[in-house]
Amino acid sequence: MTREKENYNAFLLHFLERLNGCESIENKITESLTDICEYYGFKRGFIYQTDGFRYFYLKETVGNSDNILRQRFEISEMTNQHAARINGKNKPFYACRNQNTSWDDVDIVDFYKVDSLLIRQIQDSEGKIIGFIGFGDREHAISFTDEELQMIHLILGSLSKEIAVREYKEREVRASKTLSSIMNNMGVDIYVNSFDSHDMLYANESMAAPYGGIEHFEGKKCWQALYKDKTGECEFCPKKHLIDENGLPTKVYSWDYQRPFDKCWFRVFSAAFAWIDGQMAHVITSVDIDHQKTIEEELRIAKEKAENLDRLKSAFLANMSHEIRTPLNAIVGFSSLLAETESKEECQDYIKIIQDNNDLLLRLISDILDLAKIEAGTFNFVYADLDVNEVCSEIIKSTGMKVKGDIKLLFEKQIPECHIYTDKNRFMQVITNFINNALKFTHEGTIALGYEQISSQKIKFYVRDTGVGIPANKINSVFERFVKLNNFAQGTGLGLSICKSIITQMEGEIGVDSTEGAGSCFWFTLPYHTNE
Repeated sequence: MTREKENYNAFLLHFLERLNGCESIENKITESLTDICEYYGFKRGFIYQTDGFRYFYLKETVGNSDNILRQRFEISEMTNQHAARINGKNKPFYACRNQNTSWDDVDIVDFYKVDSLLIRQIQDSEGKIIGFIGFGDREHAISFTDEELQMIHLILGSLSKEIAVREYKEREVRASKTLSSIMNNMGVDIYVNSFDSHDMLYANESMAAPYGGIEHFEGKKCWQALYKDKTGECEFCPKKHLIDENGLPTKVYSWDYQRPFDKCWFRVFSAAFAWIDGQMAHVITSVDIDHQKTIEEELRIAKEKAENLDRLKSAFLANMSHEIRTPLNAIVGFSSLLAETESKEECQDYIKIIQDNNDLLLRLISDILDLAKIEAGTFNFVYADLDVNEVCSEIIKSTGMKVKGDIKLLFEKQIPECHIYTDKNRFMQVITNFINNALKFTHEGTIALGYEQISSQKIKFYVRDTGVGIPANKINSVFERFVKLNNFAQGTGLGLSICKSIITQMEGEIGVDSTEGAGSCFWFTLPYHTNE
């Protein structure tokens, strides 16, 4: 008996010395499990800890080379009797498989797939059970006395404190990692600076990355870290909005901010709060709203365009009513006069006036129909091989009948054989429109149609006149819809806009060169290839 007591005292002294030693907690726990197994004759020792939600998982084990113990199990798998045995406050639960063991205790022993079982709970400082220490398969199936169980309870209590300490440290690491992960992956830039000194206290990864990393912020004032040209507190610093007259934090203050080096837009939220060392700190969170700003700008431009288009359309409708009424009045009026006159010469004059107004009305209706097709996306093209010289000659011949006064209509710069693959009707429509415009604003001199090959894959057509020209401040708007440089000239202001749409869809470019008082040159390019 004396020897047993000496052995126990030596075991207990060694056990407590280890727990109070300088070894790592992991070594203390593993070696303590081993010592207890050896002293009390258990084959295996183990520690299960809870994840705080749903599972107990096997944290440490010794003597489990056969992997009898489960790696984890759900807390809900434990019966009420099972949980009550583990939660014993004065002594650990011990049971071995024999004829005197209750069925409830046998179920608990079977749960761990052992023949005998000793278990003691582990609690944190708040009394919450965070796991349990267990031992299984004792060599001698001899029951412990109550005194022995109480001593084992005390021994395991010392070990459970070490396990609880480890759990606190792991919780702190997990919480820090979780918080860091949240702070770095929530899609928000965050930094903190001292409220009084402006010293940088913290910046998350997304905030630091554009500046080259967290090192950029270390040991700097906020204005030094964020700007190159600042030598003191920013004039727009929101500090004054964040505390009241008593120096206490108020509501969150927000504004939109454009980062200086890349012009990205952010929505910034500022607040004052107590930092970990007790000083007042200023936290700034910012959300990237560059895409939102882009959309806002696009919407603003679209709104302006829509409003401008609405104004132009209103003006267009008012103008159209006048433009259509003018030729109709002429047609109706001179048709009535034609029926009443007996003079052959007057009849011819009336017929010519009626024909001219018929042509004007047809052009007006044609422009309106073309505009409707463009808006509906049904502006179709029929491509075929086109003899440029032949078609241009036809245009000059047909429009030559409209030339009045001292104006010469010329076809110049011909290539002996020139064929392109394009839509003949649309091609003629553009050139005819150019010539008709030139006729409106040219009172003497020449109007010349010509073309030239400007590269192996591109040909340029032009209509040059010696008319009044276009003011420099209006050149950029001549191809816009409903634009008329002379409100007294006939037309809808749609012709050049339709021409631009035609040339663009035919993979060409369109433009004008003009000097006010010296004439204009309207031109367009087309791909120079045939159907071969």
